[in-house]
Amino acid sequence: MIPSLNYAVLTDALNALNGGDIRYCESLGFTFDEMNALNCLSLDELFLLSRAAAHFVSVSIRHDVLHYLLEQARQEHERHEQINRAIRLGGSIALLNQYFGLTSNDVCIRRRMLGVSVPNGRTPEPDDETDAAIWRQWQKCRVQNLASAEALGAMMQITETLISPTKGLNSFAK
Repeated sequence: MIPSLNYAVLTDALNALNGGDIRYCESLGFTFDEMNALNCLSLDELFLLSRAAAHFVSVSIRHDVLHYLLEQARQEHERHEQINRAIRLGGSIALLNQYFGLTSNDVCIRRRMLGVSVPNGRTPEPDDETDAAIWRQWQKCRVQNLASAEALGAMMQITETLISPTKGLNSFAK
């Protein structure tokens, strides 16, 4: 059973009142007399009031806030996808820290969640042929600022282009 809107608002308001957040209850539209009455309700009275057929709450959508939050959620989702992409491509802790502010612990946790394992020891370096191919691809990108999101995107695109699908990042090793 889905709780009614009355129940959701009442429990939210009572929680705020118990925490001393009177301003929040005022922002919901409750008067001081109503807040005092809510605070004095017995559990039975609370359930009866919350199950009332008549809704004492009306809902309105603040479209500007909703659109802003939807855009924020979309941007945050894209950021997480870009982080996951960088990790899957073998991005180093230093790179992920520089572009996303992730700590080594954050990177390790994300690697584990994504099932990405990193070999111990030094990072494998590409052979001369692959190194030259990387450089040619990089020159085509013409990125001005190495610390920009554009530079990161170019690095990931080059890596995806040059990685052997069957060998993964180890195909760069000498």
